[in-house]
Amino acid sequence: MINLDSIIGVFTGRKVLFTGVDIGTSSIKVCKLRERKGLYNVVNYGKTEYEESYIVGTEIIDFVSLSARMKESVQTVAPGTKDIAVQVPLSLCFYTVVSASPTENPDEIALEHIRGIISEDDLDKVVVKYRTMPVSILEDHVDIAIAAVKRDILEEYTALAENAGLKIQVIDIEPCAINNQFYLNYPDKVIDCVCLVDIGATFTKIVISYGGYPYLTRNIEMGSSTITEQLQKEYLISYGEAEKLKFGHDLESISYEKALDEVISKIIRKISTEIIWAIDNFKDRFRRDVEEVYLFGGGAKQKNLVSLLKSFTNKKVQLGEPLYFSGIEGAQEYAVSCGLSLRFKGDEHVKV
Repeated sequence: MINLDSIIGVFTGRKVLFTGVDIGTSSIKVCKLRERKGLYNVVNYGKTEYEESYIVGTEIIDFVSLSARMKESVQTVAPGTKDIAVQVPLSLCFYTVVSASPTENPDEIALEHIRGIISEDDLDKVVVKYRTMPVSILEDHVDIAIAAVKRDILEEYTALAENAGLKIQVIDIEPCAINNQFYLNYPDKVIDCVCLVDIGATFTKIVISYGGYPYLTRNIEMGSSTITEQLQKEYLISYGEAEKLKFGHDLESISYEKALDEVISKIIRKISTEIIWAIDNFKDRFRRDVEEVYLFGGGAKQKNLVSLLKSFTNKKVQLGEPLYFSGIEGAQEYAVSCGLSLRFKGDEHVKV
């Protein structure tokens, strides 16, 4: 049975870790970790790309094929594994942090906020969790994290795993998986406000964290596939040719520099605008600025992305390294699966 009380992750304690399975719109990423005496190592990791579209936007359109690929992916990385942790994409969940006076009742504050966004008729269709956080970004306040996911989405993911012969032990929400792997790799950043940006195929996820916890999230319907598709339309080229251009290779008829100037930089500027909006919104709400941006996801590997984002945002931008704790670099697409693989048996006392 899924431990819905553990919908948000943590990575402390003595653990038997579950295998993390990141179900994306263009691929499945799987990560298996081992923990001993507080130290983590990667046992194995791998990616299975889809030959066809199994997920369009947020909707699974080929349940059987996706389940089969899920089974194949897990058994390739972690043979014999049954128990897994999966994520609900940010596009399919709700997450926020509200601040309150220490004299106010946190339960009442959370319930009042939830009733303001979910009608009474729909409450029974949604799994809602909230928890007072052990840190507070504002003096003389308490911060309350609230997460909500529709029950039918949880049921669909459960059925997907069961059809693959797997058992979901933990369902995390995507921003917390991204957050957890970050603090495993960058524990010294716990005192700073940081912006974590995961650029996937279809969506770009923005998470602003402080004190080890996610505080603000934003989902953008724009990802690395947006660039590929626009390059195809602009230059009437194939998918493969557009992918080559995107990652910095010249074609016979089109140079990368031309594509960068006419197409790629314009889309990156739009993503930059969303990042700045999130940072400004965070500053308005919590009166704290964000100076550092860390990039994750397969789309983070695009040529010139870091330099473009630096120039567009005027922030310190760098590639994040999800598996750096185990000496592995260049694995930006494993941010979510790594965060998921930090979940463990008996993981009930969650951070948020």
